[in-house]
Amino acid sequence: MNIEIQLCSLFVVILLSALYFKNRRLKLYKGQLFVGVLIISIMNLSLDIISLVFIHFRDYFTVPVTHTVCKLYLVVLILEIWMAMCYTTCDLMTEVRHRRFCRSLGMITLVFGLVTMLQDIGIYDVAGVVYTYGPAVYLTYFYALIMLPAIILCTIIYKKKMNRHRCLGMRYWITALVVAALVQFVYNDLLLVGFATSVGIIVLFVGLENPELQLDRQYGCFNSAALAELLKQSLERREKFALCDIALDNVSILKNKTVDITKIRKVGNKVMGRNPDVLVFNNLDMNIILIAKDINAIRRILQDYVKYFGEMSPTGLESTISIMPRGNQIKSVDDLLKLFGYCRSQKSASISNNVLFVTDKDVREFHLIDSMRSEITTALDEDRVEIFLQPIYNIKKGKYTAAESLVRIRKHDGEYLMPNLFIPVAEANGMILDLGKRVVDKTCSFLADGKAVDLGLETLEINLSILQCEQPDLLEDVLAVIARHGIEPKYLCMEVTETASINSKKLILSNMESFRNIGIRFALDDFGSGQSNFTYLADMPFDILKLDMNLIKSYQVSDRARHVIQAVERMAHEMGLEVVAEGVETEEEFDNMKKCGVDSIQGFYFSKPLPVPEYMKFIREHNRDV
Repeated sequence: MNIEIQLCSLFVVILLSALYFKNRRLKLYKGQLFVGVLIISIMNLSLDIISLVFIHFRDYFTVPVTHTVCKLYLVVLILEIWMAMCYTTCDLMTEVRHRRFCRSLGMITLVFGLVTMLQDIGIYDVAGVVYTYGPAVYLTYFYALIMLPAIILCTIIYKKKMNRHRCLGMRYWITALVVAALVQFVYNDLLLVGFATSVGIIVLFVGLENPELQLDRQYGCFNSAALAELLKQSLERREKFALCDIALDNVSILKNKTVDITKIRKVGNKVMGRNPDVLVFNNLDMNIILIAKDINAIRRILQDYVKYFGEMSPTGLESTISIMPRGNQIKSVDDLLKLFGYCRSQKSASISNNVLFVTDKDVREFHLIDSMRSEITTALDEDRVEIFLQPIYNIKKGKYTAAESLVRIRKHDGEYLMPNLFIPVAEANGMILDLGKRVVDKTCSFLADGKAVDLGLETLEINLSILQCEQPDLLEDVLAVIARHGIEPKYLCMEVTETASINSKKLILSNMESFRNIGIRFALDDFGSGQSNFTYLADMPFDILKLDMNLIKSYQVSDRARHVIQAVERMAHEMGLEVVAEGVETEEEFDNMKKCGVDSIQGFYFSKPLPVPEYMKFIREHNRDV
């Protein structure tokens, strides 16, 4: 009997199976599929050997029984190919859909298996050359000829969706099977199909399914890759679980240079790993993540951790523990990292005894901010950042000589996001710089054809954020845009908010002087909105003073506010500043501001902010007869 290769292959697969089950591992769906591959491969190799034994001693076992054993081997071979297809496609769909796919394909495979058992089979055994033939064998070949190329095609077509190691492993395994079958077809005495199976199992085990690949060897717990897989599976299954993030304070670690942080964490993870109900992970940011079905299990293990940490840690070494009772509210590992980081930074005042509880409200706020951040990013990439223009009426000239350029984000459904929703998020994470540059570019592009200027537009105002004011290369960036669009700087006016001018006074003063030297003017926006300080009007070179709409509203009901506005108007004019009243919405407010002596009016009384085409239509109609 020529069974040496099969015996060696079976020994290798059994050995790998023992190593697989010996090591600590997560109970993942894809791991269960690999277990299925191992079991069927062991059955396949065992039946291959058993069928050869039965063929050799068929006079003793009887020919009908030998035929049955040989056909059982073919059926298991068909099942192994089915299992290979199931394993190959596990990255391509959700677990629910994949289970449904495997069941449907399994029913077809069982039909093939049953039909194979009903077919005739022949045995060739001459001069040490042994093989089977007949309809049962040909039906198995037919199934293989359909499935094996399909598996290879999956690894080619869906390469980007598949795990890279799974994709390569399946290619090597199927290629080895095909080559072995061809060699065995030419040289019938070389029974290599079983050997090819063991090669495929080895490749998959080494590259992907070795449980040690899920472990962080340095700290003795599961690693971030394992965390990602477990969270993905738990979220797909909509399982309920609790999360805990233990963040060691990096500053205190650096101060305590004698601390063996690796030893502390390794032993600490071992302490926490004693509870089988809690899984311990080392994350990419070196934080410790705990996952359990029950929040009480995490609470119990944290008591041991705090006690251990207090005994092992020197004075000054601290950690922050963030507990999230409903972990299924996150969307991914990245989501988890950003959520805990956001809560630690935004809720520092809520941390009690180094413990922070992440509530449902915190998660909703984070997701709102994170989705807005994503919306801003995609809007910039897809050129969905647009400008709306609000006309500003010049009382003396009796026409609309200016406008304010206001940023909007057009959503995919055609609706627009208002600035109060995305500007605070953009300012908090620095994206306001890119938004500001885009607004400057869109505004200059609008001015480039000269049509608005021909209709009487003299000034177009652009809001500058605090971060933009602080950029040393702000002037260079604006000059580059002006040069690219070929417009004159005199048509631009930069608006700076009252808050920005107070907090960044020294930083923006040099920028303002540089801008004014090339003809770009400056307006102080929202004057009277809160931090009013008259001294910076004298210190900083503003050309226009814009009264905040709340101050305008107060004019109607307060004598004090009326006197303040009149005093500001006189002072501004004596300083050579133009005065603009913002937020004027009624005829009464317009008449009052006109009597007060302001130069221009801006507000819904005349027009809301308009898209560029509507703005052009507006000034054509209203400036035509002036």
